[in-house]
Amino acid sequence: MTVAAAMTAIGLLLAASTAAAQSVSDREVLDLDEAATILRVEPEVVRALAESQRIPARRVGDEWRFWHAALLEWLKGEPVGVSGLPGRSNGLDRSEMLRRESLDLTARGVGPEPPISQAQSPLAATPQASSTPSSVGERPATPTTEDIALRDRVLLGRGAATIDFGMSYGRSGQTLFPVVRAEEKDIGASATLRYGLVNDLQLTMRVPTTWRSTTTFADATLSGTPSPRITTAGQGIAGDASISLLGVGWRETVGRPTMVWSLDGVVPTGAGESGVGAGFVLSKSYDPAVLFAGLTYLYGLHVNPSDSRWSLAKQNFGFQAGYTYAVNETLALSTAFLGTYRTSLSPDGVAIPPPRENYALQIGTTLLLAHGLFIEPALAMGIGADNPGLAVSLNFSHSFHWRSRR
Repeated sequence: MTVAAAMTAIGLLLAASTAAAQSVSDREVLDLDEAATILRVEPEVVRALAESQRIPARRVGDEWRFWHAALLEWLKGEPVGVSGLPGRSNGLDRSEMLRRESLDLTARGVGPEPPISQAQSPLAATPQASSTPSSVGERPATPTTEDIALRDRVLLGRGAATIDFGMSYGRSGQTLFPVVRAEEKDIGASATLRYGLVNDLQLTMRVPTTWRSTTTFADATLSGTPSPRITTAGQGIAGDASISLLGVGWRETVGRPTMVWSLDGVVPTGAGESGVGAGFVLSKSYDPAVLFAGLTYLYGLHVNPSDSRWSLAKQNFGFQAGYTYAVNETLALSTAFLGTYRTSLSPDGVAIPPPRENYALQIGTTLLLAHGLFIEPALAMGIGADNPGLAVSLNFSHSFHWRSRR
């Protein structure tokens, strides 16, 4: 290549670079790459600063957006609603911060980690009251819609964990008019542990237990007595534990939902049934709502139709569809339609088998009580069956760090 040709190529490159920079500078709202171009650093550096809340940014779905003017003010050292990290001076030079972040990323050899979880991210410090609305690029002072609505739709990050304790009460009844009526009451309790193995990979373990009471009312003509016969039987059931490994197949983009897959197993720690299966859930955010739908399949390895404590069939299918709506910064409402299909068999080969299809409508609420502490009441109603049933549940969830992130 001649000197003239080389100079021409360099000139074209500089012109293209200048044109790109000019194009970016004309925009008020920037994406991650454009913000990196303005700051003249790698996009991973800007992402790390945004996720650690050291730069004015706002999350939209799974993407980061930056207000151009706020970014320039931040670079000059002017306050734009971003609080410094504990132990760091708010007056730290911005160029030095960018340099240190670049060195940290190089030393780790990996890109910055995403947030631990939408629900487990720390609450931002509340700024002073202002009469002007928040602008794009200013970090929100309260949890976002995703903090509330996506608490269980986004997997935990590495080292993060949640412990759930749930209680439930269910009642159902069935009448063979006019001679027999059966009523069943269930009181349940469960403990669930969720742990982030690495980013986008989560382990979930659940152990349930149930106390069941069945009351049968028989007509006097059927029981052969002068008055109706009432029979009550109680039974405590230690449920079989379940273990699931969940991962993110892909994350939400324009026109594409987030997909979370799962590998599931039932371990014979209680009544003795076991099974393996898989499933997936799709979710799409339409702020302030999130739509979701999913399918599951579980193959029963060890089943026993004659034992009332066992609920697994050989083939078990399930689906769910619904939405979650963030009412405000601390409250979200959810509605879900749930369905199951099981290849149920007769308990003794003579009696009719249990219903193969079951459907329910569940209405729930997620309330943020304090940092990392949620309460979730829910009501489920059976639909489309002779025995509709009703179940009320209350779940407490606490999030914490099992280990520090490095």
